[in-house]
Amino acid sequence: MTSPILLVVSGLPASGKTYLGSRLARELGWPFVSKDEYKQILHDHLPDLTRAQAGPLSFGIMYHIAGVILAAGGNVVLETHFYRGLSEPKIETVAQTHGARIVQLFCEAPLPELKRRHAERVATGARPHIDQPFDHAELPENACWSPLALDAPLLRVDTTTPLALPNLARWVREQA
Repeated sequence: MTSPILLVVSGLPASGKTYLGSRLARELGWPFVSKDEYKQILHDHLPDLTRAQAGPLSFGIMYHIAGVILAAGGNVVLETHFYRGLSEPKIETVAQTHGARIVQLFCEAPLPELKRRHAERVATGARPHIDQPFDHAELPENACWSPLALDAPLLRVDTTTPLALPNLARWVREQA
């Protein structure tokens, strides 16, 4: 029996993590676990929840669900805007607890493109609790400006170029 794979999709906000992660999960036939989905559910059911409460709760739910999938022997795609120095121990604990191998895709795009994409999201108003106005320049240093410090195979993906999902899926499978 091979070890399950915990595919971590990281990068800055608006770097294309959700777009790439969700499509790659479908291509691989793996569950897609994204913090923003849980954060939205929390806000839908607890409208008075503050951002300071929703963030840690949604991270906790995300890690828990990933662990449940890994415990059952499944592979999982885990996606959010992780924080360097804070997220690695949590990811490593989930993986070690369930005997999973970690693989990381780091999504990146030029800063003007990140700002453009984020402004578009905020303007739609589709996810008011998720897509809040901010300036990328104000993000902390540990906001995933670079890949997470994980002892794991890493592939950097420029999300401004066409993505060949079958090739990315092949790369991920080869890491197993």
